[in-house]
Amino acid sequence: MAAIAVAPPLIAAGPPGWVALAVLGVVTVGISAIAIMNASNEADDTLSDEKPGCTQNCPNKDNGGKKTESKGEKPKEYPKNPDDLLEDGYDETSYPEAEKQGIRRFKNPKTGDEAEFHKGKPGKPGWEGKDHWHRFNPNKTGKGDAMLDKNGQAVGKGSKPSHLEPR
Repeated sequence: MAAIAVAPPLIAAGPPGWVALAVLGVVTVGISAIAIMNASNEADDTLSDEKPGCTQNCPNKDNGGKKTESKGEKPKEYPKNPDDLLEDGYDETSYPEAEKQGIRRFKNPKTGDEAEFHKGKPGKPGWEGKDHWHRFNPNKTGKGDAMLDKNGQAVGKGSKPSHLEPR
């Protein structure tokens, strides 16, 4: 900001002013670069490169303070027959058009757990040909953490761990 305030008089002063303005600009850039480097070094020292471990295992106000999965619990499994979830207290929230294509959605109103069943299409390769489930991450921030794997860890939408085999 100071450079902007002194620029007009230095420019008006002719070549000696231009040199002074150039020196002022170089000094300002140098000080800014040093400040950025120091902040980066400080961040390297204080911030961990490890993936946060509490994204799914901590209480969260978005899901009523309930844990989505806690350490020590067995992996989340879903049934072969999606209707069995209705007996476990889940509500069906399927979209009619998706249901026609073999996709059904369920939500447990007590736990907040939300999952989607995909009916396998005979003759199709990979997961398209197999019955499978997807479990939604209630704390997602984007596609990269939109789903949960069988252990309740955030995974990307469409990723291999996001496909859960029925029990």
